[in-house]
Amino acid sequence: MSGYKLKAIAVDDEQHCIETLAWELSRNCPEVEIIATANDAEEAKEIIEGSDIDILFMDIHLQSTSGLALVKELQPLDCHVIFVTAYDQYAIEAFELEALHYLLKPINSEQLRSAIDRVIDVRKKNQKVSIDQIMAALSKTQQEHKRIPFSVQSGIEFILPDEIIYVKGVNNYSVLHFISGEKLMVSKTLKWVEETLSNYSFLRIHKSYLINLKHIVRYVKTDGGYIEMVGGEQLSVSRSRRETIKELFQSP
Repeated sequence: MSGYKLKAIAVDDEQHCIETLAWELSRNCPEVEIIATANDAEEAKEIIEGSDIDILFMDIHLQSTSGLALVKELQPLDCHVIFVTAYDQYAIEAFELEALHYLLKPINSEQLRSAIDRVIDVRKKNQKVSIDQIMAALSKTQQEHKRIPFSVQSGIEFILPDEIIYVKGVNNYSVLHFISGEKLMVSKTLKWVEETLSNYSFLRIHKSYLINLKHIVRYVKTDGGYIEMVGGEQLSVSRSRRETIKELFQSP
């Protein structure tokens, strides 16, 4: 994490609250950089969907909608969500959305520091677990040739994991891309597919992409970072996953 800046977006319908948050971060959390802000839901949605960030500071009470509803709409989010609000009755629902932290206005500098430390801690733990699991899977010389069942519109397909190059998440569905060039849309989220294939050599590199490490051709650090797969497909690597990718490829 040394020298690594956590990129953040702040969403609040009161500009002075965003300015206060930015000021507190500059004083107490210099490793966090706010790269964009938004004052309403539509603006926020456009910015968030077009950005690759580590943290989303989301005000729960927006003028046109709630921050909770907006976060639900934007799922899956490949970043840590920290809700900020003047009202504490939303806490339970916030944590049901897997918010990493919940800050009450006016923001307390110690609580903000605690929230950022928690982000850093979770990132480190997730990175280590991910690398350990992947290296363990890759170190196996013999992988059990077991077909995995996937629900499709017509029924159930039984798939050999090694035949999958990568999986793309599309809303509540996932599209499996095979070595043969064929594609298969399954009625499961990318998160479900990731968990199902956790014992195989698959790695989540983006909120929309799960790749089979056995079918990587190259990792390119330039142009934002992408991985080229067998077949020529170039898949973007999100900022939050780049450290894991670098450490994985540097591992013996």
